[in-house]
Amino acid sequence: MVSQLLEKYCAHAIYLADRFIEPSNSGKQKADIKEMLLDIFSHWNHNPQLIQLHELTGGITNMLLECSYPSADQSKPAEKVLVRTYGRGTNLIIDRDREFVSHLVLNSYNLAPPIHARFGNGLVYGFIEGRALQFEEMSDSHLYPFIASRLGEWHRLIDVDVIEESLRKLRRRFGKSGMLDSRSGKKPDNVWVLMKNWVEILPEISGMAHVCDENKDIQEVRRHNRTPTSVKEILSDELKWLKREIGDKSPLVAAHSDLLSGNIIMPSEFSDSLKDPQKADALVASYREKKVNPISFIDYEYMMPGPRAFDISNHFQEWQGFNCDKSLIPEPVKDNELLRTWCTSYLQTDDTKQVSSEVVDSLIEEISLYYGMPGFYWGIWAGIQSTISLIDFDYGGYSGERLVEYWNWKRAHLNKAANL
Repeated sequence: MVSQLLEKYCAHAIYLADRFIEPSNSGKQKADIKEMLLDIFSHWNHNPQLIQLHELTGGITNMLLECSYPSADQSKPAEKVLVRTYGRGTNLIIDRDREFVSHLVLNSYNLAPPIHARFGNGLVYGFIEGRALQFEEMSDSHLYPFIASRLGEWHRLIDVDVIEESLRKLRRRFGKSGMLDSRSGKKPDNVWVLMKNWVEILPEISGMAHVCDENKDIQEVRRHNRTPTSVKEILSDELKWLKREIGDKSPLVAAHSDLLSGNIIMPSEFSDSLKDPQKADALVASYREKKVNPISFIDYEYMMPGPRAFDISNHFQEWQGFNCDKSLIPEPVKDNELLRTWCTSYLQTDDTKQVSSEVVDSLIEEISLYYGMPGFYWGIWAGIQSTISLIDFDYGGYSGERLVEYWNWKRAHLNKAANL
């Protein structure tokens, strides 16, 4: 069934391998995008001057544009699609073939908009009405149960084997033609292998080195009486230890791996209602009565097989925002009522079936084991970004900020084990 649906949606995704759109806000870029859209949507050729482009996010790396064309029926809204372009260096850390296949599979489950086209350095896909959350809204009691429920549905429905087999088929069919990513070497097929590959290309970053130096007493290299020669060596040993310690303590799922506020979309009516708690309560009740989840997830760049507790923990770590206010991260303990409500919503599969307290306790314990992994993951990522990204952001400092989460978690984990 899934294979048939995937084939159906693949047939509607045009592949324009030779088209490249520069991720810069220029007249040439706009002209190139309009020309590409006219190739994809032939009926837009009736009035090409009516195509509207609106930049949602942009920079020298990834750029996202909303593209619209008025409907022939004036009573209907304009047609809208998103054009996403990838920029300099991003293929070093992101498998674009995997992202493409993951998006197609998600669409077959009605968990993502359709892909209309893939081009040389980007995608054209369906537009989801609404707006992205602000980071402080992820803890809003009207919103977070729906977020948890959507992630639970995601983890239960999506079969990682379907994505892996579809990816193998795509590469067998198109890989030798040069149409797909032609980088040599075996592509990572789970989050552990991905982190290993990232560590191998990690530069020396002063912020990371400083944070590691402050935690000499619990470094694996020193615990084995070896003197580290680089941050790369320190983190390589830490990754091996982390995988041995928790690698099999959580079920493998198709992890989104990047559930920050900007990748969570709510409809406009929900956004408007949040200004009035009574209206928000009424709208939530209406959604529940209709069994509608208004939350959608977008951007599947980092989607990959990984532990479900990593995906959940990663989402909770994002509650701190880019300013890294760690006081906003919910504490993963069994008496945290917010976390219990979140986990109950995540686990709920039927409105008539209650989730037991014991099952919630078990999930919270599982999540707590993975609370340091997101800091490790994004710390490495930021270290690499500091050498390839042209965005005006202190990636070097951010890498150290995120690694703090890993070292703090490890210290608490070791202390807990010592006291058992």
